[in-house]
Amino acid sequence: MSPLPLTVHADAEALAGAVAAALAEAIRRGVAAQGEAWLALAGGSTPFAAYRRLAAMDLPWSRVHLVASDERWVPAGHERRNERALAEAFAAAFGVRLHPLAPADADPAAFAPGHAATLATAEASLAPLHPRAFDAVLLGMGSDAHFASLFPKVTPPAALDAGDRRPVVALVPDPLPPEAPYPRVSLTLSRLVATHALLLMISGEAKRAALEWARTRPASEAPIHALLAAAPDLAIHWSP
Repeated sequence: MSPLPLTVHADAEALAGAVAAALAEAIRRGVAAQGEAWLALAGGSTPFAAYRRLAAMDLPWSRVHLVASDERWVPAGHERRNERALAEAFAAAFGVRLHPLAPADADPAAFAPGHAATLATAEASLAPLHPRAFDAVLLGMGSDAHFASLFPKVTPPAALDAGDRRPVVALVPDPLPPEAPYPRVSLTLSRLVATHALLLMISGEAKRAALEWARTRPASEAPIHALLAAAPDLAIHWSP
């Protein structure tokens, strides 16, 4: 098996700088080509240093649209909502437009995985860019080899099928992550790989080992395997 196509960075600071630079270049290309740029961005803890660096750059922010790659099904303003974290990270990017992937009144108690109404609310947020490809998608990976909110064992196979055209999936992680024990809505693999630039940002030896392990496991057990198989141009950025 060939080595993973990793770009290795000396430390977390260098990792954040490189990813911010790559996203900035994607924004410039998108605005130059289409008049606006669309990015799908991961939540979690790893990418936010890159987001803060990016937000401080001199870019045409009024022409930039952001959407979370996945969202916790909680109300707007909730401390665990990715939309809130992105809004805080991009506070300095005046004019940037953030599109919610879950409605403002999202109620975990009323969540219905796969229910048409639940999915319709998420799909509505993507309507302005349909069927355009993203200019950049940045993903992270959990220690269980999930990406976005496509978790092992509970993600429907269609959501990990690059040929399936459905843009979003609703699901409940099992077990629920203790730091965010909420239902989720996520962009599907096919929607995430519809992009001009696809980046995976991970750090630490454990995540690198998990990524190597996932290469030999089925996607149902290690969802990131499906991403590696579907995206030969995936740019993987890693630091110790």
